[in-house]
Amino acid sequence: MPVQPHPDEAALLVRRALDQYESSLIAYTAGILNGDLERAREVVQDAMLKLYLTEPGRVRDNLKAWLFTVCRNRALDILRKDQRLDLGNEDALGLAVSYEPDPAENADTQEMHARLWEMVDRLRPNQREVIRLKFMHDCSYQEIANVTGLSIGNVGFIMHTAIKKLRELMRRDFFPQPPPPSS
Repeated sequence: MPVQPHPDEAALLVRRALDQYESSLIAYTAGILNGDLERAREVVQDAMLKLYLTEPGRVRDNLKAWLFTVCRNRALDILRKDQRLDLGNEDALGLAVSYEPDPAENADTQEMHARLWEMVDRLRPNQREVIRLKFMHDCSYQEIANVTGLSIGNVGFIMHTAIKKLRELMRRDFFPQPPPPSS
């Protein structure tokens, strides 16, 4: 009986990566690239090519973190090239528009989730990234640290600060204080 040739391990790894992570990688990368889905798809495609050209044994055990790291670095390179990278622009946060829905809308869970993600968009870029990696892409603190190049302690601090800011935004947006009575 003839021996079947072994399938190309790199091709199988790319297929696995596409099946498991492609949509998450596109969404994550588009978030970094200010919503540019076309560029995000190109970045993910580049990451898959890089994966194919990388020794499978080097990335197999930490594939998810490796892919997110490659996409993040490539997207940041694109932003730097375009001279649009702005880390921590507090002025933009202050200009964010507040939206106050009818109380009946607050009962709708989907609306609440959408509003919460809008608030995430008002966070500083590093806070947005950590929150998205954790809650949209289900990354562990270790995976987030691997992707961002931060220490696990820094990831924890940024996560804590981001959640504290989200609570403040929720309190302000969902339960606005009435203006003081005029005299």
